[in-house]
Amino acid sequence: MKQQSRSKIHAAVFAVLVFSSVVSAQEPLVTDRPDFTESSSAVGSGVLQLESGVTFSNFQNGTDVTTIPEILARWGVAGKFELRFVLPTYAWEGGGGGDASGFLSSGAGFKYELAQGNGSGFLGGMEAALIASTTIPTGTSDFASSKWQPSAVFCASWELGPNVGIGTNLGIGRPADDDDRYTTLWASVAVGVGLNEATSLFVELFGFNREEDRGPSTASFQTGLVYLFSPDLQADVRVARRLTDRGVDFLVGAGISWRLGG
Repeated sequence: MKQQSRSKIHAAVFAVLVFSSVVSAQEPLVTDRPDFTESSSAVGSGVLQLESGVTFSNFQNGTDVTTIPEILARWGVAGKFELRFVLPTYAWEGGGGGDASGFLSSGAGFKYELAQGNGSGFLGGMEAALIASTTIPTGTSDFASSKWQPSAVFCASWELGPNVGIGTNLGIGRPADDDDRYTTLWASVAVGVGLNEATSLFVELFGFNREEDRGPSTASFQTGLVYLFSPDLQADVRVARRLTDRGVDFLVGAGISWRLGG
């Protein structure tokens, strides 16, 4: 698998497990998918939350990649602190001169809530959290680095109204490109709008200073829908398109999230 495709899939899978529901104060389930922006809240003490999905990505060179099941397990060990585990995801690559398949690296980390927004107070009621994580070199050699790849993300969000919210992320990572390690920075902003009690819409911009060693900066637009079947069960769909000359050409995905306990 080409290194350019591999590094972008890691960005799309490991970081794409994302912010969803600052969209309405009436929606109790807050997930870290389907958008790129990670949420600014932990799941809560005693909660196990499973978030999974499938993604189809198309690259400029004609390569298509499908990944499944993209499981992020979030376990609340305290009110403001959760442990996070990215379980093995399988990838199929086709086109671009050949077919291949294998596992991406798994991952582990934590999220800690720094501030709990209530519509007033610190920076206008900002909710904030810090995520620290790393990949674990467990994947197939053609699809995953043999080195640990740490990252950290600062997450912040605000309620703009009864059914509108905004979230933003600033992130830094130290991925390994073969034997070389480099620093990557990224930023994102997402706006969520509650359409009714069960359905919400989000639009989002996100970008990297580089996704590969000595690579160019990239930017993408993403939008999607979230549907709550119940307070503990959520489904989502999303589509994304690059805004720069480089990056994932087109992406479409769907997922489901389920909360247990709490």
